[in-house]
Amino acid sequence: MSTKPPIIENNTSAPFWDGVRKHKLMLQYDADSQRYQFFPRPISLSSNGALEWRESKGTGVLVAFTLSYFPAPGFDAELPYLEGIVQMDEGPRVFAPIAHARYEALKVGMRMRVCWPQAAAGEHPFQFEVIA
Repeated sequence: MSTKPPIIENNTSAPFWDGVRKHKLMLQYDADSQRYQFFPRPISLSSNGALEWRESKGTGVLVAFTLSYFPAPGFDAELPYLEGIVQMDEGPRVFAPIAHARYEALKVGMRMRVCWPQAAAGEHPFQFEVIA
C-alpha cells in the first residue's frame, strides 16, 4: 500500500486549507469581474483585480463522475472509488471524491453538497454527496 502525497499548503492556498480545517469550502472571489475561481491561484483569471476569500454555499450540480479503477498515488487501497466534478452554485468547478453514493445511482445534473468525512488518517479532507 502506498502513502498519499502530503497536502501542499503555501501562501496562496493557506486560506483554502484553513477553511477546510474549519469545514468551510472557501473560494477566491474577484470583485472587479464579480467571478469566483477555484483552485487557489495568486492572480485572478478574470481581471487584474485583487482576490478575496469567500465561503461557498457548498452546493452545486454534478457535471461529471467516474468510478476509478486506476489509483492516484496513495489511493490504491480504496479501489474502486467514486470521484466527480461539481459546478458550484458560485460558478467554478471542483473535483473531489463522492461519498455515500453508488455509481449506478448517480446522474449528471444531480444536486450535490460538500461533506466532511470523519478525517481518518490520509482520507481526502472534503467530499461531495447527493442532496436527498
